[in-house]
Amino acid sequence: MAFSASDISKAAFLAVIYVVTVLGNALVAYVLVKNRRALLKNRPTYQFILNIVLSDLLVGLLTMPFEFTRELLDEWIFGTAPCKLIEYIEIAVSCTAVFTHALIAYDRYRSLARPYSPRMKSKLVTKMIALSWVVPAVVETPYLYMFEVQVISSKTICTPKAIPFSWLDKLYGALSFLVVFLLPFMVLCWCYFRVILTIWGRSPTVMAENFSASQYSVISSTKRRVTRTSCLVAAVFVVCWLPTLVLGWFRIVSGTDSIHRGHVLHKIAMFGAFINEAINPVIYCAFDRSLKARISPRFLCRDPLLEATGFSQTNESLAKTTRNQGLSFRDTRNPRSKMN
Repeated sequence: MAFSASDISKAAFLAVIYVVTVLGNALVAYVLVKNRRALLKNRPTYQFILNIVLSDLLVGLLTMPFEFTRELLDEWIFGTAPCKLIEYIEIAVSCTAVFTHALIAYDRYRSLARPYSPRMKSKLVTKMIALSWVVPAVVETPYLYMFEVQVISSKTICTPKAIPFSWLDKLYGALSFLVVFLLPFMVLCWCYFRVILTIWGRSPTVMAENFSASQYSVISSTKRRVTRTSCLVAAVFVVCWLPTLVLGWFRIVSGTDSIHRGHVLHKIAMFGAFINEAINPVIYCAFDRSLKARISPRFLCRDPLLEATGFSQTNESLAKTTRNQGLSFRDTRNPRSKMN
């Protein structure tokens, strides 16, 4: 069988993504589990990060080899049952990662907007993580029925077929799109936007009664670091998942049968999601000093350009500085008003 240059290049690119996804997420998961007493106990951020790397690792191990074969051969060769199961796992577990991105964003917003409030209780964090798996798994269950092996343009393709009733097909497409993509997407964008507004004083923010020049310098530097981190995380998520959002909207308007898995938009959406799963360990590890300190410089997290930036520790440090320096919350638009 002759392989086209296009098929070989796509398969090679996917192979690189596969290696980075598996090695990167496995490394971060290993570090978190090995240091579970220091990092995972009563620390929601690291529990969410572990959840996201495990979901990405699961997608890499269980679905990417099948996608690699499909891209190389330019058709599906594994039959109907694997078609249904593999595609369902890929969609449901990828949605778990999307949910967890939103949970991390909420945790960051909460730690900055309410630094005096206690951390989320372990039971609540466990329930949130469980919901990030259960909700996508339930919502995407109809795909076990919808995915079929079809011959389209003389090629065998594993693609979803429409639900027999057009109105029901579009209704389900809208429900799935809203619950597992649009709502988490909006939560993430809103939380990081509020983080930036909070630390730069356009909403209730941290103010000091008496600050020295060095203290102001530390707070200013922290603001810049948190802003860069928040913008990067949100921007990467938007860029990688935007094709999937466009695909979901297109399906709502035109129906499932209007765009099959062999369509270029489907391929762009798939590669975008896989790229995000590959760079998640880079983002959440490179911006966290506690993780970087526990990983060899030869591996994923050493990047001199990102060395000065922290993620969860930066936000925790800002909250700690607020408490230690006796800071108060004020609305910059009304200096006389205080927020408890």
